[in-house]
Amino acid sequence: MIGLDSRNRALSAIWLEEADKVPVSEYDINMPIASAVLGREALVGYGGRFLHLCCRMLSEGKRDELVARMKVDRASLYENLGLDVIMVRPVWEKKPKIPKQVGPYEWIIDGPGRHWFKQKFNAEFDSVAEVDCSIARGGLETFEDYVNALEGEGEPVVDSEKMELVEYAIDRVGNRILVMGDADGCFPVGGSWLHIFLKSMYIRPDLVRRLLACSTKHAVTFIEAMIDAGVEAISGGADFAYNNGPYMSPKHFREFILPVMNAQAEACHGRGVPCLKHTDGNINSIAYDFLSASGIDGYISIEPRAGMDIVELKRGYGHRTCFFGNIDCAYTLVYGSEADVRNEVRHLIDSVAYGGGLIVASSNSAHSFVKLKNYLAMIDETKKYGWYNHI
Repeated sequence: MIGLDSRNRALSAIWLEEADKVPVSEYDINMPIASAVLGREALVGYGGRFLHLCCRMLSEGKRDELVARMKVDRASLYENLGLDVIMVRPVWEKKPKIPKQVGPYEWIIDGPGRHWFKQKFNAEFDSVAEVDCSIARGGLETFEDYVNALEGEGEPVVDSEKMELVEYAIDRVGNRILVMGDADGCFPVGGSWLHIFLKSMYIRPDLVRRLLACSTKHAVTFIEAMIDAGVEAISGGADFAYNNGPYMSPKHFREFILPVMNAQAEACHGRGVPCLKHTDGNINSIAYDFLSASGIDGYISIEPRAGMDIVELKRGYGHRTCFFGNIDCAYTLVYGSEADVRNEVRHLIDSVAYGGGLIVASSNSAHSFVKLKNYLAMIDETKKYGWYNHI
């Protein structure tokens, strides 16, 4: 098979078919890399610099300018790099909740009811963290009030303006590049109150189920809206693991998180669309539930530094799972040479590409400390080496 376009090449990989060559893409690309590629300040990514700028522009009433720039920059970036999949998310409504700046790099984001969340951006490391919130201050009682407030909001609504970026990408590149919409209700928890959420799995499982019912309904509503708009794959980006394993026990994963993954996969499959799932960290202790029982079609990131052996995963789950990622963005793409990157790409293709089911990408994202020359080498080597008639 010679000369497929990016869209069909990526779909072939997801559906576990060998195409003309191995696709290459990225789950997300931060502003420094994107700006260097485009030669201008590019509003893409999920780093502190980007999110701080989003909060500032929203607070200044520049929502339309912000979204207009995000649309053009994301599509231009993925086109310029020649990537086979572009990931898109819903954006803010026309009259969003306005962030309140409370420090040089600190913002308060209003939630439902009386609830609030404090985000802190680190300019040096281009990072973002939720450092405080009403739930963290009030504990279990406030967590219950938060769930009550979410339930009181009623059915989620997808206003047309929230779909602006999704529809722009479909119109501009959807006939050539696979457009993958991103929505996830699996782990709707901020870092400042993670301990309360996890403790509640033991002492108030009813609250956890109610929260996840709200987040699932929200995610499925946006999944269906993005499919209606024309996306041909869905991803979910909520992290629930770190280097040593999942945040919760396998029992609690099966009890609380797995049903959300099932619901999201079923929403996709009911429309004939594949469902892929990202998480950082080590998921070995829940591998069967995560990769098989969940019903997902693809696993995004696959961090080697967290002990995820993609060769073993291919042997065990390659008959049903597409793997999207695995080029080490903790070391090789940051500290390695171009030759190191090219060797890692070749090893990945040689070990995992057989039978389809591989999309080469970083093991998390093209974050702000990835060397541009190394990232470009990853893309270039995949395109040169990944022809199936040579593998």
